[in-house]
Amino acid sequence: MKGMLKKILSIAFVCCSTLHAQDSIKLLFTYGSKPILDSEASWFGGLHGGHVSISYNSAYASFVPAGGVHVFAKKRHKQSAFIIEKDENFAYDTTNARYLILTIPVSKSQAHKVDSLLQQRLFDVPYDYAFFGMRCASAAYEVLSNAGIYPRYSIRKMSCKYFYPKLLRKQLLKEAHAKGWHYYYRSGRKSRKWEKD
Repeated sequence: MKGMLKKILSIAFVCCSTLHAQDSIKLLFTYGSKPILDSEASWFGGLHGGHVSISYNSAYASFVPAGGVHVFAKKRHKQSAFIIEKDENFAYDTTNARYLILTIPVSKSQAHKVDSLLQQRLFDVPYDYAFFGMRCASAAYEVLSNAGIYPRYSIRKMSCKYFYPKLLRKQLLKEAHAKGWHYYYRSGRKSRKWEKD
């Protein structure tokens, strides 16, 4: 009986250790900008634009409009998609762009939950992309919160609180500095005026 109890406790310890083992997820933030030179194009959102994507299967998953942008979110006729971004195939130009890759330490179970949620979102998007609604930053937060990494809010609160990427980026950068998280920053080309933190 003692031998059996010892085996059960050993298995339980291994399972708990695996669930709480450390992993990480990465967020890629592209900064908003406007052109300084005539040869540069204007980008959606200008200085308050930019974009955020979440690491997924050696690539990034990103929430984008599909077929246009509604002003207010619609429950039917959603015009939104989660897409995979990899190599040269990114939703927004990252060529010599100002960007930040922030690494968030998470448990293995949280990392698994993020992957599972993103896999679901790639096939079935639960909300519309709208100017006054869910966009890339609020969608990224929604995935992180449903994975148990951050507190959960209503769709309305998330879409207001993280109206554009800088609002989420500033919050996470503050946490990164306080907790010593790893991040990589690139300043971007000089032919554009870049958003600042």
